[in-house]
Amino acid sequence: MFITETNGGTFNVSTTGAGPISLTNTTGTLTIATPISTGSGAITLSSGDAVALNANVGGATTGTVTINANTNGAGAESFTMGAGGSITTTNATAGAVAINVNAAAGGTGGAALQNITVGSGGSITVATNTGGNTTGGSITQAPGTLLNAGTGTVSLVTPAAGTSGIGTAGANILTTAGNITATAGSGGVFITESDGASFTATATGAGQISLTSTAGTLTIAGPTSTGSGAITLSSGDAIAVNANVGGAGSSLITINTNTDGSGRGQLHHECGRVDHDHECHGRTRCDST
Repeated sequence: MFITETNGGTFNVSTTGAGPISLTNTTGTLTIATPISTGSGAITLSSGDAVALNANVGGATTGTVTINANTNGAGAESFTMGAGGSITTTNATAGAVAINVNAAAGGTGGAALQNITVGSGGSITVATNTGGNTTGGSITQAPGTLLNAGTGTVSLVTPAAGTSGIGTAGANILTTAGNITATAGSGGVFITESDGASFTATATGAGQISLTSTAGTLTIAGPTSTGSGAITLSSGDAIAVNANVGGAGSSLITINTNTDGSGRGQLHHECGRVDHDHECHGRTRCDST
């Protein structure tokens, strides 16, 4: 099924088998008001302006879901998931769900997320710096909703040059994933993981980085740094620092391990992997290499 609308519309479509769904909106808001689904075909939603999801997209599909918003690269039109909006697919590939906002020409649109679920091992990718633009907006998420990739990857990217952020101090991005990468501007990075994951996170300016794992081991797998903001790592269980944390400009680094007060959660880091001033709470072990 392939439909192009000229000036914004509300869509109610479905197909079966391997039939793809491609809905394109030249201008105006592309709105999904009722569930749309296919069997194993790909679903693609594209709009020169905004995309609004007020119902489920995907259903039991095994296909990929791709959403492109503000493709004209102008204005603040965004991707928004309303209270009834969700994305589901059993697809477990690197392209399971991809959300792209703005274009190389510019645009300040952001992404407001709700529940997104892919097959375990698949990837959820959300970017507001599409085409390398430096003006894209923030990525936020409604409280109590979840980005669920099982053992897969959640990748969140906003422009590093601006004030955009990923989550907020009061409404962290909530994830279940094996790997999480986050790149933001001075708005910082705020993520809470449900059962342990490998993280790489960067921010700029005074952007804070706050990474929390409710249970399981929080692992710093890639360099994690900001400009002059504080970095906080917290885990109900252990924390493993396998890459550099901080840097020349970073402010206070605080690490909280075994915050649930049970078991033998530890901070395990290689000597020299944590830069600048840091506080460690919990059992600490430093291994020389």
